Amino acid sequence: MKLLQQMPLHKQLKKALAALGFNDATEVQQQAIPEALAGKDLMVSAKTGSGKTAAFMLPMLDILLRDQAADTSTRVLILLPTRELALQTQKTFQHLARFTQIRAGLIIGGEAYKFQVATIRKNPEVLIATPGRLVEHIEKGSTDFSDLEILILDEADRMLDMGFADDMNTIAGACRKQRQSLLFSATLKHRGIDKILSILTDPLSIEVDSHRQPHSQITQQIVLADDLKHKEKLVLALIKEQQAKKVMVFCKTRQQCEQLGNTLKFQQVSVGFIHGEIAQSDRKQVMSRFRDNKLQVLVATDVAARGLDIEAVDLVINFTVAHSGDDHVHRVGRTGRAGEKGLAVTLISSLEWNLMSSIERYLKIRFEHRKIKGLVARYTGPKKLKKSGKAAGSKKKKIPSNAKSSKTATKAKHQKRKGAAKKGSSGAKKSSTQRDGFAVLKKRESKKV
Repeated sequence: MKLLQQMPLHKQLKKALAALGFNDATEVQQQAIPEALAGKDLMVSAKTGSGKTAAFMLPMLDILLRDQAADTSTRVLILLPTRELALQTQKTFQHLARFTQIRAGLIIGGEAYKFQVATIRKNPEVLIATPGRLVEHIEKGSTDFSDLEILILDEADRMLDMGFADDMNTIAGACRKQRQSLLFSATLKHRGIDKILSILTDPLSIEVDSHRQPHSQITQQIVLADDLKHKEKLVLALIKEQQAKKVMVFCKTRQQCEQLGNTLKFQQVSVGFIHGEIAQSDRKQVMSRFRDNKLQVLVATDVAARGLDIEAVDLVINFTVAHSGDDHVHRVGRTGRAGEKGLAVTLISSLEWNLMSSIERYLKIRFEHRKIKGLVARYTGPKKLKKSGKAAGSKKKKIPSNAKSSKTATKAKHQKRKGAAKKGSSGAKKSSTQRDGFAVLKKRESKKV
């Protein structure tokens, strides 16, 4: 294992690393830092918790320290998908740059626009931003990236998933063309990655710790559930059974997030929840309380799944199955960090079995099955399974194509005859009762004397 102190980094950075107790370089750091220092454009794939933030931040800071240009506008732009990840990156920057004069500005949604304009005008060497808000500033002419030397796209696949491909290209177009670009992603095989490849120039591809491999230090289990109410009881039981001090629960929707949070609060659990519609200041406060162990449980939508480095999460519970294998990896990656052991439990209803099975195939593992005493589900899983692990449904008998066409022709012929008969019947009736639109006069019957 190569030591970070052995890398050709500025002495002020090595001093910060020593103060933080960072000694061993991770694999992604060993491969990416020398190439980034050499000024190459990079496309780096590494799983969550692999140390990739330091892999781009250390060479970035080293370049700024060795060439301290005066009276310039922003020299480095770091683009991230979510506010939480931007705040996390800002904190990492503060730790690594603590013995330097380099400063960073933060541009994210949910905060005062005028205050951010003032931040940009101060020309911080580094700008940390989310795409949506930064595009607003670009369109209003607040930014100046004419001196930009390095553009960093972190969690690029997540930004693509969130529909930021056009924004990323808009931002890159506003930057100086002669620059270094670094792209970091959980995967380089994302279907939308081609949309942003023009941002980089002849990039070197580095793939570390394939995201398809399971976290070996994390035990992954599934518990069958009947419905949402049953799942709420299972969450509470799992927290108590595991005696977990720090728990993250992931939900699919904001409504589920709030409902579960309020249910746990009613059961006297210290809990907070975050999702996209909660004000940034409130989200910031909840995350701070969770990090400081003032909250036992954090309930969140996938907004909190990526990039957040929260220490000592004992248990991750997937209240609903993740949308994809990548999202599942990022969720469970909140536990078992820094080589520690972790536990991730996914609650599965009958409607989620096939999705869960797809994730198992994607990760090339089988999850352990677990039952909670007193809360065993009526749902016991599919009666029959395909080789893939998905539920096998009852197959409908196939009707030969010639039989289908014959049946269709016969039906059409029958309907035609029926229509003709109906038409003829109505026509006959009309002729016997009407003439030129008037009723036929009936003959009076002569009375018999």
